[in-house]
Amino acid sequence: MLFSQFFFQSHAFAQDNKIDSLKKILPGLTDTARIDAIRALGYAYLCAPKRDSVSILYYTNLLYEESKKINYIHGIAESYRLKAIIAELYGRDYFQSEQLARDAITWFDRTPNKRNIEYAYKTVAVALFLQYRYNEAFPYLKRWFYWSEKNGNKNEMYQELGFEYENYRDLGEYDKAFEAFEKSQQLNITLNGKKDTLSEFYTLAELQRRLGNYPAALNYYHKLVAGRPSDRLSFVHKDLQHDNIWLRISYPELFALNGKFDSAQYYYNLIDTSQLTNDELAFYHASLGEFYLWQKKYDSAITPLLRGLEYYRKVNNINYQKRSLIDIAKTYSRLQKNNEALAYVREALDLSIRSHAKQYIRDCYEILYEIYQRKNEPDSAFAYYQKYVAQKEIVANDVVKGKFAAYNYEQQIALLDNEKIVQKQKLQREKTSRNILIGAFAIGLLLAVFLVRNIQLKRRKDKLQHLMTEANTQLDNRRKEQQLAEMQQQKAELEMQALRAQMNPHFIFNSLNSINMFILENNRLQASEYLSKFSRLVRLILQNSQEAFIPLERELEALKLYLELESLRFEKKFEYKISVDENVDATVLKVPPLVIQPYAENAIWHGLMHKKAKGHLEIELYIEEKNLFCKITDDGVGRKYAAELRQKSSLGHRSMGMRVTADRIAMVQQKSEKETHITVRDLVLADGSDGGTEVLLKIPATQ
Repeated sequence: MLFSQFFFQSHAFAQDNKIDSLKKILPGLTDTARIDAIRALGYAYLCAPKRDSVSILYYTNLLYEESKKINYIHGIAESYRLKAIIAELYGRDYFQSEQLARDAITWFDRTPNKRNIEYAYKTVAVALFLQYRYNEAFPYLKRWFYWSEKNGNKNEMYQELGFEYENYRDLGEYDKAFEAFEKSQQLNITLNGKKDTLSEFYTLAELQRRLGNYPAALNYYHKLVAGRPSDRLSFVHKDLQHDNIWLRISYPELFALNGKFDSAQYYYNLIDTSQLTNDELAFYHASLGEFYLWQKKYDSAITPLLRGLEYYRKVNNINYQKRSLIDIAKTYSRLQKNNEALAYVREALDLSIRSHAKQYIRDCYEILYEIYQRKNEPDSAFAYYQKYVAQKEIVANDVVKGKFAAYNYEQQIALLDNEKIVQKQKLQREKTSRNILIGAFAIGLLLAVFLVRNIQLKRRKDKLQHLMTEANTQLDNRRKEQQLAEMQQQKAELEMQALRAQMNPHFIFNSLNSINMFILENNRLQASEYLSKFSRLVRLILQNSQEAFIPLERELEALKLYLELESLRFEKKFEYKISVDENVDATVLKVPPLVIQPYAENAIWHGLMHKKAKGHLEIELYIEEKNLFCKITDDGVGRKYAAELRQKSSLGHRSMGMRVTADRIAMVQQKSEKETHITVRDLVLADGSDGGTEVLLKIPATQ
């Protein structure tokens, strides 16, 4: 949402003739009527196009002094509220603004006259937000809404919901942000008879960007811009063309995030920096620095990033200092300047923790982990890596909930649009029917001689109309069925993301157990070597798990690294071999990530681990009838003996990877409508004893 004016009433005295009128009547007023006029003058000067700071301060102090003389409690409360606004606007002293607004509330509580009390609660909420004390702001937001509703101030109710959305958005609680935004849109319909489409497009674009859906975000920005996406930047609403830096900066940022750097550079070049204020310059330089950072042009990125941070500090915008600090730390880290990177990332982490900004906390932990890993300090690197993984899961959960909320909201819009189309078609059919009847009636009156012929024509037209109605009905039904199929497909894709999200913590947990046991049993040099290989494996897992399908060669690369680590872990107790048929093109064929590893892990832990002699593990991949098969064979103790061991020990290894992988393959099966099999066979030696286990996977694959 666009809430550029936080402190002024919609009916504020903004015109010079209003000030002149108040000045003329002021000498003839006494008591509370005079004080109310003084208050009106103070707000009129505050809301004037050219603010006269001397006059604002003069009438604010006069309001307090004269209210104090006659003990007019409501006037005193209004004077403190006006002082709070001045502290924010002129001194950018958000703490003082908060304290003065709290004093105003105290005075309002002492009088039955609650007119304008909602603005005092509003000022406290805004001051807390600007101090990134989001959780503290919620009670004041609720009271702001309560008194706005009680005083019948629907415009302030609408603004409160918008600010509530921004509070939840910056906390990373995107589902609640969507809820507040939907309420504000419903209220706007009540106020104006329609939705605020500019606000809707901007909000949906911003939320989709934070959820990582950059194409959808760019599409919403296109709706805010007149003409084709390739045209010059010219906003539909003329007030946004020059005054709102957010839209002018966000548009090229979305092009860059979608990999369209030439288009992004074009729109950056359209911005005349000589016309920007310090606030706007902060956004411009910080955004330009990120633009170079996304292109990995780190030397070009550092100067505008530092300049943007300088402006943010100059205007005391602490909330956006976090983002700049993280960008600068990331840039210095990429430039191998560890000390500089550490200084900025620690400051960013401190601000992020104090403001409960979960997504920024995650980014700080990731940078710290990378820095200490590069400095060859494995203990610190591992500690921050654990924090990064935990924080990443928290943010991922918020993002998934946000995606569901966005999906539901967009489906509601689609259904409403569909209903409008159906209604329009119905009205059109009714209009056509009326015209036909009127025409037939007129023809009947004028051409009575041809009455029989006219009746025949009418019957033919009615039959044709009936056929047209049936055809339209069938067309509507097919459209609804298509929309339902698309909704089910999107739901299945979200469920697949949730299943893939379960694999990361499961696999990393098992790997970390292996590292712990290895460190306890071996010397530091071997532990360091093992940890280095493990970090490479984790990078592959984190990279692969972001995609529904990955090239087979990347899956095999991660699998080989995992088997090498397990072989080291068990002191070469088993040998492994991976065979790929010459007909299998591993560079082209794509499979779900981590689909083979759980079965290899099961063979090692439950088969080969308990074998006294040296074990063997063989993995074969081949194509048969255009289907990809993977055969995993071990000569371990067999499933029967392994089950007996698990019953004897309550601390044995419990693998959830096979269950989760089976669920993932089943989900892909529903999606692709291909038959998928997972079969397990016990091997028997010539003497009848257990000879190991064979698992055959029919893997869903694409090109």
